Amino acid sequence: MFRVASGFKTKYHYLTLLVASDFDEWKVVVHGPGICIHGGRQFNEAKAKEHARVCAADYVHKEKQDDLPVLEQVDWQPLTPGEWLNWRPG
Repeated sequence: MFRVASGFKTKYHYLTLLVASDFDEWKVVVHGPGICIHGGRQFNEAKAKEHARVCAADYVHKEKQDDLPVLEQVDWQPLTPGEWLNWRPG
């Protein structure tokens, strides 16, 4: 059974950041060309958004060492219906 999750998305340079509410926790995923990062679970929206931004910044600036500006603020938008689905056995 698929269940639509509510949440938010944004971009950090070439990465897409997604945070979605799943019962009492927030899931964090950062993905881009050739990469998918599953962040640690968070217990509120603000922490999930900040965790996603930090994961993306660490990947871009420390792992890839790309010469891009550090983004302290990103513009979060609501997920559209069906953009994030959770699967649970029925």
